[in-house]
Amino acid sequence: MKKILAAITMTAFWTASIMAVDLKNEDSNSYDVVIEDGGSTNSSIGGNTTQLSICSSCKIIVKGVGEVSVSGSSTVLIKDGKISVQ
Repeated sequence: MKKILAAITMTAFWTASIMAVDLKNEDSNSYDVVIEDGGSTNSSIGGNTTQLSICSSCKIIVKGVGEVSVSGSSTVLIKDGKISVQ
């Protein structure tokens, strides 16, 4: 029984990590970010950094750059002052 429970738990964590949105900033600038997924979270991302698993389905607003709605295993890319989804 413990092995079955452990397998179910691991599968749930594995599935959640696959279905997560990452935010990647390839610019040297830092940006203020708002993540909306039921509520709003204010954050920032430094230059040339990546934030992993920020949501599974949300709207990402990068102030001064743009906004996108994403879900699943997408990567939101900030590059040359523009935002895109990969």
